[in-house]
Amino acid sequence: MSALETVKSAGKYVVYFAITIGVIGQVWPTLFLRLPMGFIPWAITGNVMPPYFDPTPFGADEFGTWAKDGDLIAAVGAKSGTNWMLYTAHQIRTKAKGSVETDYTDILLDTPWIGFNMLPGQRWGDIKTLMNTAVLPDGTSVKDYWDKPSYPFRIFKSHFTPEVLPIKAYPKVKFLAMARNGMDVVNSFYPFFASHRPSFKSRWGGFPYGSPMECLNDFLPGGTLAGLYFGYVKEWWPWRHESNVLLLHYTDAKKDLGAVISKLAKFLDVQLLPWQSARVRTRANIRQMKQIAHKFDYTQWAGDGSKIMCGKDGCPGIDGALIRTGKVGGGKAFFTPEMTALWDAAVEKEFGSDPELKRWAAKGGRFS
Repeated sequence: MSALETVKSAGKYVVYFAITIGVIGQVWPTLFLRLPMGFIPWAITGNVMPPYFDPTPFGADEFGTWAKDGDLIAAVGAKSGTNWMLYTAHQIRTKAKGSVETDYTDILLDTPWIGFNMLPGQRWGDIKTLMNTAVLPDGTSVKDYWDKPSYPFRIFKSHFTPEVLPIKAYPKVKFLAMARNGMDVVNSFYPFFASHRPSFKSRWGGFPYGSPMECLNDFLPGGTLAGLYFGYVKEWWPWRHESNVLLLHYTDAKKDLGAVISKLAKFLDVQLLPWQSARVRTRANIRQMKQIAHKFDYTQWAGDGSKIMCGKDGCPGIDGALIRTGKVGGGKAFFTPEMTALWDAAVEKEFGSDPELKRWAAKGGRFS
């Protein structure tokens, strides 16, 4: 066989391989997740990233089958204060009553994550059914945690944006969004992925990071996780004045948590007396939340019952507690000069045409 024929033959195999990968990506994408680093072919074939995200519950015809007026969808940006705001909103709705130890059991029980598949191939319809019928090993009902009659409203977690969420169609459902300085987001993600239990990472095609630069590359424009920061901020920004949307910034919450609690309580139509507001502020303080960090390890009640995060002692040699310092500005020390240059270029590309957005995304503060 001549060299030209060899090249042509090899080219055919490459084409066949590419077609096969494409077909699997459309027909049976969960097959990829059985492979080491399987999240890569999952992503390049156009599937939602991360692979356990599922926008199905927020479809125009589906949303109304489970959501109701007054519900809060806490669609905070990834690593931008999600658990903080979920817990704060919960303390506001209970007016910080009850014992800290018994008032909040687990983040996936009291404030369920909608659009999160706990097992590859799992369907939203099955999860929706389990939300109302599942019984935990201790005999308690899952529904009794997130849908208590005493709650003035239910709280659900999400990371989606108005591109997915039916904000206009459901004006009486409330949507909370929060952004954070992008360098701090990347800085927070690096140890976050390492804090997941090995069984969870393996189940979803693995997502290890060998270096900070590899982590950064995923967040840069065109990266597999670019939508979690640049996409998130840009898609929420035009919705900041909608009556059923509250757009916050992580930096503002760190500077004055009391002011954010007041703003969130007003948004949720909850009147807090001064002493109640002070108690919410105490409980929602990051230092206080670290004392109950085990409640944020994410028990997969609709999966195999295991926890997602390593927690304090779930993975030998790893401090996998999800509640960390929440420091503002930590990204500066994490980024090398090369990383900073790449980030600055990305910020200019994505936000440069809107100076106010560029400033707010980095530092928070008031916006027009």
